[in-house]
Amino acid sequence: MKQNHFQKTILTATLILAFASCAPKGFQTQSSTSGSSSDQAQSGQGTDNTTTPGASIEQVQMKSTVEDSNNQSGLGGTLAFDFDKIRGEFIIMVPLPSGMMFTPSGSFAKYPDITFGPIFDATGKMKIAVRVPVKYVIKGLAFGDPARLPNGDPLPAMPAGQGELPGLSLNFPANNTQIHLYIGINALGLFATLPSNSALPIPFNFTLPLKNQDKTRTFGYLTYVTAKNGFPPGIFISTGVPAAFARILEDYFHL
Repeated sequence: MKQNHFQKTILTATLILAFASCAPKGFQTQSSTSGSSSDQAQSGQGTDNTTTPGASIEQVQMKSTVEDSNNQSGLGGTLAFDFDKIRGEFIIMVPLPSGMMFTPSGSFAKYPDITFGPIFDATGKMKIAVRVPVKYVIKGLAFGDPARLPNGDPLPAMPAGQGELPGLSLNFPANNTQIHLYIGINALGLFATLPSNSALPIPFNFTLPLKNQDKTRTFGYLTYVTAKNGFPPGIFISTGVPAAFARILEDYFHL
């Protein structure tokens, strides 16, 4: 009896191991309170463009923070991008230099479901946050001709081949700030201008990656843009939605 039981146990374990070795491999998931990358490709495009049977919204993990190992920018570790699975919204967050305030909140006139406002992170740093419903990013939003940065430069560190995207802009004279939102299919960009007295003490543009919590994937980039030809400096956040994630979102939100 004991010998037969032992043989059955060995056989069962062997079958389990054999099945596991043949099972299809999907995205690795990680825990995230709001839901929201290997640097195999820019903006998290990666090489795994397939979804596994039963792929779920829980696989969409896009919470990303600024990666600056020496923190020379003062922005290292700052949360800059996330995805709200409950509301179905991408959240782009532009961290502001110390001492700069941004108080307005509201929505874009023709798109009242695209909202903006100030938020504070766990460390007390203020950010400009813009929430964009998933439908506009997965399907695209034809609200105008492709645009560049206000100074005429191509959009920096966007997914390959997308130096221009249709955009919306708002001006806040009281805060001496403008925000420019760019939306393409599976691509997002947000540029916030900075008052001259809030410019970073760095005389050149620089770009930092936005990485997931375990720093294995890059979902986007933060670029500091210096003043140019009379145009103010600013911070640009860019991101791309991996194809596999886009398919999950399209199915889940019935787009």
